[in-house]
Amino acid sequence: MKTLLIFPAQWYPTQPYLSTPYLTAYLRSKGWQAAQRDFNIASYERFLSPGRLKKVVEKMQGRLEAVRSKSSFTIKDKSLIDVLATGIKFSGAILSQVEEAKAVMRTPERFFDFDAYRQADMIIKSALKLVSDAYSPTVFSLSTFESGTRAEESTQRAAQATRDRNTNPFIELYEEELLPGEAWEDYDVAGISIIGISQIIPGLTLARMLKEAHPHLHVTLGGPIFSVNSGQLLERPEFFDEFCDSVVTFEGEEPLHRLLSALKDGAPLTGVPNLMHRNEQGVHQSPERVELRFEELPPPVFDDLPMDLYLSPYPILPVLQSRGCYWGKCTFCTHSFVYGHRYGKQRTALMVDELTALAEKYNTRYFTYSDEAVSPHSLNDVSEEIVKRGLDIRSLALLKFEKVMDEALFGKMRDAGFIFLMFGLESANDRVLSLIDKGTTKAVEHEVLKKSSDAGIWNHAFLFFGFPTETHEEAQETMDFLKDNLGSIHSFGPGVFLLNRDSSCYQYPDKFSISKIVQDPEANIAMNLDFVADEGMTREEAVEMNSRCIRMAEDYFPTLNLWGTLPREHFLLYLDRFGKEELSGKKNAAGREKTLCRAG
Repeated sequence: MKTLLIFPAQWYPTQPYLSTPYLTAYLRSKGWQAAQRDFNIASYERFLSPGRLKKVVEKMQGRLEAVRSKSSFTIKDKSLIDVLATGIKFSGAILSQVEEAKAVMRTPERFFDFDAYRQADMIIKSALKLVSDAYSPTVFSLSTFESGTRAEESTQRAAQATRDRNTNPFIELYEEELLPGEAWEDYDVAGISIIGISQIIPGLTLARMLKEAHPHLHVTLGGPIFSVNSGQLLERPEFFDEFCDSVVTFEGEEPLHRLLSALKDGAPLTGVPNLMHRNEQGVHQSPERVELRFEELPPPVFDDLPMDLYLSPYPILPVLQSRGCYWGKCTFCTHSFVYGHRYGKQRTALMVDELTALAEKYNTRYFTYSDEAVSPHSLNDVSEEIVKRGLDIRSLALLKFEKVMDEALFGKMRDAGFIFLMFGLESANDRVLSLIDKGTTKAVEHEVLKKSSDAGIWNHAFLFFGFPTETHEEAQETMDFLKDNLGSIHSFGPGVFLLNRDSSCYQYPDKFSISKIVQDPEANIAMNLDFVADEGMTREEAVEMNSRCIRMAEDYFPTLNLWGTLPREHFLLYLDRFGKEELSGKKNAAGREKTLCRAG
């Protein structure tokens, strides 16, 4: 049994993702032949090429001629004519510079010239905008792929979108370039990891095309999208007819191993844990659920992944210190549901062994911790071990505010190379924090941020507006907190609360004054649901508060043009190159611009 594991578009192109590296490592440890492909970065490489973009522009010209040939125009037609004509007008410049733009992102001397970086970033985003315009109403950007018809929320609409050549750019890409590049006849199983909403249409398009063109393949899907929505898939046997032979829910390592064993032995798939598949009776979901102890998993392998194609000047590798969340109580979150409320932590020595091996093999010192939140205990121990071994690395990590986080901890972390920390602030109002069950307070948030900043660490805060029952005054308190802590909050990312299926807010709506959850029968794989709350701001008011927060950032955070442009992986590199003091604007503006624009 030979398996090919695929990470499909569309995800940010700065580094690999960990799903297939862990699955590949585990299958190999069990003696299976397993390879992996990153179709996400392969798709970017094609779309950001003059040849593919030339075809995109030809499609735009065809659409423009078709619209202009109408006897009368609607407002929508007129808008489309303007968009297509503008894109075609500037397409020549974009096509001529797109290869140069990718080279800037991959070349250290040019990457750290911020003017060159911004120009390259603009060209790349403009190239993807051409794709969006050619296939509108599809929206294709560095951060998302949306069908424009909400097809990613519905198995019925997804079936249509994966066949629609007018709105789906991946059909031709797969047919002409990516699928012919693989010897599919050599494989028995194709596993597709769909971990985000932006991957649903590209991933299901790939699954459908593989199932149709290579019927000998067992096509299996995995990822949190289908874990959260497994109940809806039970009622959709046509989903399996259209896209796959099976779906692996929740953690996939051991179930995938046992799926391969069953296929090899010709055994019934009903005995495979965590598995959904269609049989003569309909869709069957295994009653057995299996999760391994995280410390029992082999470290991820990045073999077969094209490190030279990611849009970064150095390899930036994701790692995991833990799987699951050590807190696991936040009422808006579904991560604990996906991991079965289990938490596992890697042994400290083995974690640093992994960092050391990856740093040497890929000649890099840049790592991003992909944990839901790294615990203070883990951060203390791994920092001590990194310093003890003299390992020279730079890292970012996601944290939850904890009262026990003190000066000593952040000092150790800074010495160990943790220069960029991202905190789940969510709110700075104690009542809202209690309702979210964050296990912290506004006072603790203030103290932790100050101690981290004093240690020389860049602090980023995530927050959102519109948690059920949150009032205008409470939301304003969060905005005031940002302004009152300018010395210790260096960047932030605001958003609007989304009700996730199977979160505590979803399961116990009365507790959060949610009087109605809008259940659209067609939106059977939607991750976020509309709702009505009897108290607090409406969604429209929350959206306005979010917009006000962004406008506030323009006034109070002069470095927004920097951290608002760079994705977090690239910002890690800039922090290492220029330092927190330089990037946070502590030096005069003229000196800062001179430093940022000096290559090398």
